[in-house]
Amino acid sequence: MTGLVASIVEAYGELRVNKGRIMLSLIGVAFSVFALTATLGAGGMLSSALEQSVETFSGRPTVLTVMQSEPPTGEITPEQRDEVVLREIDRLGIDQRTRYSPLSLRYQTGSGVRTAQVTAVDPAYADMFRLRPEQGRWLADSDARRLAPAVVVNAEMWELMGRPEVGRDTVTLYAIDEQTSGQALLVGVLPKDPANAGMGAMAYTPMASVQELPGVEDTDLSYGEYRVWVPPEEADAVTARLSSALRETDAGRFEAFNQGFSFEDSGFGTLRTAIIVIAVVILLLGALGLVNISLVTVRYRVREIGIRRSYGATGGRIFTGVMMESVVATVLSGAVGVAGAVALVRAPFTQNAFRDMGLVDLPPFPVSAVLIGLLAATAVGVLAGALPALIATRIKVIDAIRS
Repeated sequence: MTGLVASIVEAYGELRVNKGRIMLSLIGVAFSVFALTATLGAGGMLSSALEQSVETFSGRPTVLTVMQSEPPTGEITPEQRDEVVLREIDRLGIDQRTRYSPLSLRYQTGSGVRTAQVTAVDPAYADMFRLRPEQGRWLADSDARRLAPAVVVNAEMWELMGRPEVGRDTVTLYAIDEQTSGQALLVGVLPKDPANAGMGAMAYTPMASVQELPGVEDTDLSYGEYRVWVPPEEADAVTARLSSALRETDAGRFEAFNQGFSFEDSGFGTLRTAIIVIAVVILLLGALGLVNISLVTVRYRVREIGIRRSYGATGGRIFTGVMMESVVATVLSGAVGVAGAVALVRAPFTQNAFRDMGLVDLPPFPVSAVLIGLLAATAVGVLAGALPALIATRIKVIDAIRS
């Protein structure tokens, strides 16, 4: 340990002496590490943005769908069907579950009455599909006790309605035939999602109060569909058990399957590989300049090395000293590059750009990108210092002193 610390201190001293000669090369290494770390960090956040944007439409990778494949033989109400299916889901200890029923309703805008896709769900739906209102809040269990049904709308529907005040204003909803109408309280507005642009006006309302919407009857809820979110390692087992338990019930026949989107299996994993390859090429190009400067520096220090050898310095000591100069220099410049990359990726304008791309939950800067940046800087120092250090050990003492 003493020898290692001594070599680092000595290397730092030599850097101070030769800083003018190697400064430009260190700037190149710092920029290369900055590019590597920023590319990896931004690439990781870009992948998260794409993944989260897709999950707002198809759900997280292990969100299972329980769908009615055959109707019951006798008469059964939606409440009785829900009781049968939810009892089997609760028996498996699944807390994250939601009913799902798509409806079509009309709503009032400043330019007339338009059609909107209204989906009746339970509060857990937001976590399964990464829905985070930009204004207001998401649906809650307490909304079932409201006199007027609560609704959360997307940004497009909110704009068409004339931007009513969230949490205070009500919106007018009509049955699809416009024969009946009713009021709903606007409790939240979802942000714009570029991945789902063009989907039209969409709204969500609690399943517990769905029948209070105008024109909604039991016949509109006769088709049963459910979502459950389970740990990845339990997805296959839960799918099989639910399919078996709900194959023959009084509420009909149900099938469970996983239609979640797997980001790694979609081809987006190739994007990460391409980003890493580009970053490594950038780093290698930056390292070439340091190698050249190190070779020139060793040529200038031939007499110094010869004198040190004449006083008993071993070849290993010379090798370590010369190589540590490159390692210390690249680690310091790499730390500067990493700090700059973190500052850039975490800057407010960069974060806003990722939000515009669909990033719902902003992840922290990837620790792996920081570690890879520092390790890459260290590796560049080793590679750039190894060849000059090897040349330095082969210098003959008598020739070095005469030079």
